[in-house]
Amino acid sequence: RGKAQRSSLVFNQATMQSIGRRLWQRCSCRQLSSSSSGRGKVEELSPAKAGSLAHQLREKLNNTKNCNESSLSLSTLLSHAGLSSSNGNSNAPLSPPIDLATTYERPADGNYGEGGLIYSRSCNPTRKLLQDAIGQLEVVSQHGQIIAPTFAFSSGMAAVASLLLAQKSPVKVLVPEDIYHGVPTQLHVCLNDHGIVHESVDMTNAYDIRQTIEHHLDSKSNAQHDGALVVWMETPSNPLCQVTDIQSICELVNDVRCQHQNANIITVVDSTWAPPVITRPLLLGADAVLHSGTKYLGGHSDVLLGTISCSPINESGKFIAERLKSVQTSIGAVASPLECWLTLRGLRSLHVRVERQCQTAMKLSTYLDGHEHIVKVHYPGLTSHPQHATAKRQMAMYGGMLSFEVKNESMAMAVAGAVSTIRRATSLGGTETLIEHRASIEPPERRTSPPGLLRMSVGLEDADDLIDDLKIALDIASQICDN
Repeated sequence: RGKAQRSSLVFNQATMQSIGRRLWQRCSCRQLSSSSSGRGKVEELSPAKAGSLAHQLREKLNNTKNCNESSLSLSTLLSHAGLSSSNGNSNAPLSPPIDLATTYERPADGNYGEGGLIYSRSCNPTRKLLQDAIGQLEVVSQHGQIIAPTFAFSSGMAAVASLLLAQKSPVKVLVPEDIYHGVPTQLHVCLNDHGIVHESVDMTNAYDIRQTIEHHLDSKSNAQHDGALVVWMETPSNPLCQVTDIQSICELVNDVRCQHQNANIITVVDSTWAPPVITRPLLLGADAVLHSGTKYLGGHSDVLLGTISCSPINESGKFIAERLKSVQTSIGAVASPLECWLTLRGLRSLHVRVERQCQTAMKLSTYLDGHEHIVKVHYPGLTSHPQHATAKRQMAMYGGMLSFEVKNESMAMAVAGAVSTIRRATSLGGTETLIEHRASIEPPERRTSPPGLLRMSVGLEDADDLIDDLKIALDIASQICDN
């Protein structure tokens, strides 16, 4: 942070002295006692009393206007994710406990009380710790102590379904042309039978988006008047790394809302590829942001979890939050306490992991971009990327995901088959680098990935080791496919 920001944490010396004097008097830290001669003397301050007094003074200062958690950097907040504040007198655990209980004893008077625990489907302490931690990360820089209402689900896809079920029917979803194939598959296979329809649109083209929204609103019948139109952004997109200008799309939607007073339009961003240390969509105007916590938030390939955070400022975000709480409790696709605990553990190293992954992804992209056997590299950090300017403005880093294309599917499979350090697997965001041929796992009738495309999730290995692995794999693939 800049010097100007850090200077806000420096307190007025007179204020500190005033607070200190009051605490000193209140705690009776200076006491008079009679000596044998009858003259008073000041007792020396004991080490324990000094520590206690210093802690009280700091707590008092922390409660003043200019010093609170909103003053801390995002990396510091992440490092402390899930930790409770110590009161100075207790041995507080530095790793939050896992609360595995499913039910809680009811008081004798029959009244659970406000906020009382009843059943883990409706509330679990470990899940609440995770939800509060993520909710703080999404908005902390601009809104002080406000926490974005956040909900943790049993998977990213459970989060997707819950978010759409929270909308007023009939529901139509505008999805990007390039998108994680699981979303349109869910819409086709499951939700379409329940009246949730969708349409693909180029989310990098504001004109096309506006035309599609206007056409939808103009064609709505009276019976559809209250139905929701969900503008679903995924940025960067999977697998072509397309970058959607979140702020521009949200401003466009707000403009349409002003022209159509009763229009129920919701903006959602799937920011799985750009966790909060890279992009925070709620600060760019989105109503809700979704993460597959399985990926970067968990970060160790051992969690299955999804989250949704809603804007605490936008009216649409507040509306979604109320509906989502009901859906989460009623449908019951909640994240387990163990998955929440593991994700909290992942959050505490998120900033250093992602920073390393982004640096390495840039090195790999640069290497691949100049390789003779590579047809095209998709990575927002390259100046040749069509939305590089948007990425530079919107993202703190360019991400740990990239994809590249070779001449055909056979060569792509040969490259994947020849790697050694890099592992062949789906998913992303873990400590190990993964490579995957996307087209071969997408539903044939909805295949969108180019046949020669390979997607890479960059891990924490040394960049030179990964480059060497790719070099050898490309050489082997070239020998096989050219002969």
